[in-house]
Amino acid sequence: MLGLVLIRTEASHQQWDFPSEAGKKLLRTITIRDKDKDIPMLHMHTNLSTLELSGVVTREEFNKMLAEQANPKAAKAAARKRKNEQ
Repeated sequence: MLGLVLIRTEASHQQWDFPSEAGKKLLRTITIRDKDKDIPMLHMHTNLSTLELSGVVTREEFNKMLAEQANPKAAKAAARKRKNEQ
């Protein structure tokens, strides 16, 4: 959704960042523990902070994306809108 790709996996932690050809990089990688069914709140908080500090997304935009993911029809409509804007 944001253009992030899986960079590496260390133990049960996935590390995500922009691909090298994207011309942009996060201040630190986004970490997701793939063994967990639900993402721990601390991971959500630190990952959101990383996205905000890196200038990728604001908290409001992030909340909007989460809401769209909870509603598949809204997610598809938003994806079409983003594609048309590019």
